[in-house]
Amino acid sequence: MTVHPPNGARRGVNIGDAISAAEPDAIAIAQTDGQQVTYGEFLARVLAVQADLAARGIVRGDHVAIIGLNSIDWLAAFYGVMRAGAVIIPVSHRFPAPVLEYVLDNSDPSLILVDRDDRTTRPAVRFGELGAEPGPGQQPAAADVGWDDPALVLYTSGSTGRPKGVVRSHGSHAWILDQGERASDGALRTILVAAPLYHMNGLATVQAALLHGDRVVLQPAFEARGFLRAIAEHRVTKTTGVPPMMALALREKDLLAELDLSSVTEHSFGSAPLTDDLIDDIEAAFPNSALSISYGTTESGPVAFAPVEGRPTPKNSVGAAHPAVRIRLLDEIGRVIVSDGADAKGEASEALGSLSVSSPATFSHYLGGPASPVDEEGFYPTGDLFLRDAEGFYSFAGRVDDMFASGGENVHPAAVERALLEHPAVEEAAVVPVPDAVKGAKPVAFVVTRTDVTEQELKDWSLERMEPYAHPRRVFMTDALPLSGTNKIDRNALAERAAALIGGGA
Repeated sequence: MTVHPPNGARRGVNIGDAISAAEPDAIAIAQTDGQQVTYGEFLARVLAVQADLAARGIVRGDHVAIIGLNSIDWLAAFYGVMRAGAVIIPVSHRFPAPVLEYVLDNSDPSLILVDRDDRTTRPAVRFGELGAEPGPGQQPAAADVGWDDPALVLYTSGSTGRPKGVVRSHGSHAWILDQGERASDGALRTILVAAPLYHMNGLATVQAALLHGDRVVLQPAFEARGFLRAIAEHRVTKTTGVPPMMALALREKDLLAELDLSSVTEHSFGSAPLTDDLIDDIEAAFPNSALSISYGTTESGPVAFAPVEGRPTPKNSVGAAHPAVRIRLLDEIGRVIVSDGADAKGEASEALGSLSVSSPATFSHYLGGPASPVDEEGFYPTGDLFLRDAEGFYSFAGRVDDMFASGGENVHPAAVERALLEHPAVEEAAVVPVPDAVKGAKPVAFVVTRTDVTEQELKDWSLERMEPYAHPRRVFMTDALPLSGTNKIDRNALAERAAALIGGGA
C-alpha cells in the first residue's frame, strides 16, 4: 500500500491493505491469553474475511458494524471489511442498550459482527463463523478506493447527548500513517495495547504498528494487574493508552516490586491530561523509559503536535505544533490569538485559548448529522483549552465545555484540580459543578488520597491558592474516580454523585 499519494494520486489508498509484508514469519499480534499470529497468518485471516464478506453479498460502500473486546479476530474483521471496500463501524461494547440501538439505527449496517451472541438482539454473525478460504490463486485484491472514500465511522463516547458518527476516509488515515512512518526511527517495537479498539487511541496505535512491522500485544480489556503482567511476560518495550490506566496500574505495588518491567523504554499516553505526580510516578516505576504525551480527537485525528529536534519538551507538554498541521488558539469570542505549524506567523507569545486544528486527517462529516463544525479554512474546533508557552510548546488546560459560571465568574475545573493536586496528600482529583440557588453552580471536588487529610484542610489549601469563587465548596474522598468506556474520568457520573450527596445533606 502507498500511504502517501505520489504526484497527487488520489486512488490506491485502501488502508485495509496497510499491513507490513516485510517479515511474514514475524509475530504480528499476541493476545494476553496466549493466542498469537504471524504477519503471514494475519494477512491470510484478513483475506479470508474479505472473501467471506463477498460471499455474503457485502459490496463496496456497505456498512458493517463490529462489536467486541480487543482480539485478533476483531482486527482481522476490521481490515477485511475495509479491504472489501465496505465501511467498518467499530461500536463500543459498553454502550447501554438504548445508545447501542441508536448507533445501529444511525449507522444502518448491512451486517453486524460480534465476538459473542449477547452483544445485540439484532441478527449478527460471530467472528468464528467468518473466514471462507479463497480458492487457489484467488487472493482477492484490495478494493480500489479513492482518497475521499469512507473507510470507517467512529462514534464519540456519548457522554453528553447522543454519540456522533465521525466518518473518516481512507485518505485521512493514509496521511496519518504516512506521518507516523516519516517520524519513525525505523526500530521495531513490542507495543502493549489495552485501550479499546473502538476508540481512536488504541486503534490508531495498532494501525501504525502493523504497517511498520511491530509486534502488538493485545489485552482484551484493560485490567491493571494483567497490564503489568503482560509487560513482563512479553518483554514489552512501549506502552500506550490513557493516563487513568497507568494510574491504576501503579497502585499495584506488589506486582511493581515483583515483576521485571525493565524492557519498557517508551510510554505514550494521551486522550486525557496527566498530572505532574503521575509523571513522576511513571518515571520512578520505569526508570529506563521516556514518556511522551500525545493529543488527538476523533474528528481531527492523532497528528497535531510533535517534539522539536534538539530541544527538550517541557514536562506535561504535548510538544510544539506539528510542521504539517495548522494550529490556532482562539479567544472566548472566536478571534485568533495564535497561529502555528504549517501557517505559522512567527510570533513567540504565551497564550491560553481554545484549540482549532486543520490537517489532511480531518474527518469528512458526521453520519446523518449534525452539520460539520469545520470552518471554511478547514479548521476543526476541538473544544479543548491549551496553554502555549513563549517557546511554542503546548499543554492541555481543560475542556471549554467543562467550564461553568459560579456567581458570574468562570470556573475552569482543570485549574482547581491542579491546585488540589499540589497538596502532597492528593493523588487524583476531579472537579464538577452542582446546581446552586444563589450562584447558579458551585464547584465540588472528588479526590483520591495517598495519605490522611481532612476535607477542611483541602478547602483551606484551595482558598490559599485561587480565587474564592473557584474553591471547591465540598471535597469528597473516594477510593477511585469512575471511568468511562474509553477509560477517561466520567465527569457526568461524578456530577450525578455530587448532586445526590449534596441533595442528601452530605
